[in-house]
Amino acid sequence: MSGIVLGGIGFAAAIAMIFLEIPVAVSLGLVGLAGCALIIGVDGTVAMGATTIWDSLTNYTLTMLPLFVLMGNLAANSGLSGRLYRSMSVLIGHRRGGLALATIGASAGFGMISGSSLATTATMGRIALPEMRAAGYSTALSAGSVAAGGTLGILIPPSTVLVIYAFIAEQSIRSLLLATAGPIVIAISLYCLAIWLPIRLGWSEAPSRDRAGRAERLEAIRELVPPVGIFGLIMGGLYSGAFTANETAAIGAAVVLAYGVFARCLSLKGFASAAMDTALTCGALYLVLIAANLFNFFLALSGLPFALTGLFSGIMGHPLLVILLMLVIYLVLGTLMDSLAMLLLTVPLFVPIAQAAGIDLVWFGIFAVMVVEMGLITPPVGMNLFVLKSTNPDIEMMQLWRGVTPFVVADLVRVFIIIAVPAIVTWLPHNAL
Repeated sequence: MSGIVLGGIGFAAAIAMIFLEIPVAVSLGLVGLAGCALIIGVDGTVAMGATTIWDSLTNYTLTMLPLFVLMGNLAANSGLSGRLYRSMSVLIGHRRGGLALATIGASAGFGMISGSSLATTATMGRIALPEMRAAGYSTALSAGSVAAGGTLGILIPPSTVLVIYAFIAEQSIRSLLLATAGPIVIAISLYCLAIWLPIRLGWSEAPSRDRAGRAERLEAIRELVPPVGIFGLIMGGLYSGAFTANETAAIGAAVVLAYGVFARCLSLKGFASAAMDTALTCGALYLVLIAANLFNFFLALSGLPFALTGLFSGIMGHPLLVILLMLVIYLVLGTLMDSLAMLLLTVPLFVPIAQAAGIDLVWFGIFAVMVVEMGLITPPVGMNLFVLKSTNPDIEMMQLWRGVTPFVVADLVRVFIIIAVPAIVTWLPHNAL
């Protein structure tokens, strides 16, 4: 059996195992080890596996991963994410569509902390969805806002998915984090438009409600200052060049810890819980990364990525066609699996193709993350839709599809904007200090 055929069988086996809900780390690791054993033998696989584990655990780029996760867990145990939604609800919830806008903002903040679109959707489905429906919002708009809002957190720094992409594709994490600035502004603007326009045209119902009193608004602003200030300090230092990416992670964790202690909103029990959650999460992430490295090594040995590059040779002179083909593949996969699983499976195959087509790999990383998240809300079977349906079984799937359609259109517009004007992504990382 040729290496390319073996690589194709292994890739199909990994996808099948993930579809059967076998953990991603187990699926990729088993396929990687078995494939390597068939190509280079058991002794070579054991030696390669030991080297891969050591390299993954001692990689300098990945030292920021536990710190970013710790920062998020400390913020959650300090109540920052909950305060963010309450404050935004008070400040803009009286306007037509204000609660939906608050949901988008809070989902982005929570997703930034949790690093998971599916977890964000499940959590905000329990918190924000009942409040919007009680306020008279249409079910489609309420559900669509929750499902779409969860996708923003993956792009907003600190993003564990971008850290993992940087590790796999051997790119600068600081450049990737800097590259998110333009797409984030476009994403938030288009999502606000996706909420406002259907309301304006009468397609969605979002009645206004009484404005909060002056004292309540001042209290909301006061509660909004810490999360916004902390995020501004961290990202301002990164964007200005004052901090490296690793320093940003360390400073972020320290600032959130200091806030929790001095504001007396982080107890010893909360700190212990954050530390334990960080250990468990990072253990799982490092296991996934080790498995992904084993899988990538197997694919490289099989020659499958280079064979795919050869299949794309007819359109390599037309990078736009390469990008559009990848867009279709990501949209299809997004209806079937989580964002991390998609990236771990596709990055080893697509990066060589992108390089051969002359596509900037920092740009490609942002493109891949955006398209992967769009796939999670694309009807008929986006994963975020099923998560929201499972936590709110009374919502009909047709209402979910109708609710997310404006956000899918907004995501497509955003993708086409960065394709048409790639400098939106590449200018800042290539010109930063």
